[in-house]
Amino acid sequence: MTTISTRGITPQRKLFHNEWINVYSTSLPLHNIHFWPENNRTIFTFERLCRQTGKPLEKLSTEEITRFVAEQDIHKLDVLAKSIGRNGVQVPLIIRDDGKLLDGNRRYFACYWLEMQCRERNTPIPSYLQDIPVLVIREKELSRTMELKILAEANFIPDLKVSWPLDAQARAVDDYFNQIRIERKLEREAAIDEVAAIFGISRTRVTDLLDTLKLTKVFIKEGVDEDDRIRRRGIVEEKFVYFWEFLNKAMKGRGAFEDPSELDEVRDMFFQLIGKGRDAAIKNVKQVEPLIQAKRDKTAWSILKESKGAKLSAVINIVNEKKEVRKAEDRIRVFLAWLSDLEDLTPKAKSYLREVAKLAAEKGRG
Repeated sequence: MTTISTRGITPQRKLFHNEWINVYSTSLPLHNIHFWPENNRTIFTFERLCRQTGKPLEKLSTEEITRFVAEQDIHKLDVLAKSIGRNGVQVPLIIRDDGKLLDGNRRYFACYWLEMQCRERNTPIPSYLQDIPVLVIREKELSRTMELKILAEANFIPDLKVSWPLDAQARAVDDYFNQIRIERKLEREAAIDEVAAIFGISRTRVTDLLDTLKLTKVFIKEGVDEDDRIRRRGIVEEKFVYFWEFLNKAMKGRGAFEDPSELDEVRDMFFQLIGKGRDAAIKNVKQVEPLIQAKRDKTAWSILKESKGAKLSAVINIVNEKKEVRKAEDRIRVFLAWLSDLEDLTPKAKSYLREVAKLAAEKGRG
């Protein structure tokens, strides 16, 4: 990478979570910028591309990489490219003076995608691609922790930009969490407190992200070979929230399985179904909880196991119908409590009760 000169540029002071650092505001042509291969938002996409082509990332052209990124729905590159096409790059990219792009990978690829489309259509390259706003930071002034703080500031604080996908957020949080525990030898709880402050999220969200990421790592590791593990990483990218839901409905709170063998069994069923990717019987995140509850219903679980998950919809109907019955029973209990607590019923209440008794008698005769 070419060193980006900051000579002659007056530095500005920018605050990243209570730490001031010099930034040098300038603009660069697109081809003087290079994407960041280790960026958590795109790292799994790059791994899949390398596996698919059989080439390391450095042997692939930027055109090949950009086209593959654009084909992945999760990055929504076409939408961003159209916005930049109308308005140019509005938010400066943050880049180290050695060329490492700390924030703006997606904007970079959107710009490159626009340039590729211009070349394919044989139309002029827009001037805004030769004048992309950047904030340059000198490498010698950055620690690894400071880099992660910049990432947090640029990608997590809601009013600065669109949030990263949940799996990328989890990996960024995990990176920072592990870094400060190693660097400062912090206990887990103290590290969680700092992560919450730096990323502007609650302690509960920090632990949910860390714990869900741990669950997804187990899912990925169970792949039969490297190709399957790469495929599973793609599933995690698209369906991280499904794992989050499983964690909170089966492993935490009042609904958690106390028996480890039961948890393992329902987790294996969840992994089996979610592992089918787009062909999975689980079509939306609302189906995760009924899948978990099926383990507590002998009939539903038997059907699910015998069908190897194929009859998930039927099982969900069984679970939901029984749930409605329990709700009705709860309403009856409330009604009975109301009756027993009232010393004197109003005339209207007595009239309603006579109607209820009459309907019940007619139903009984039928």
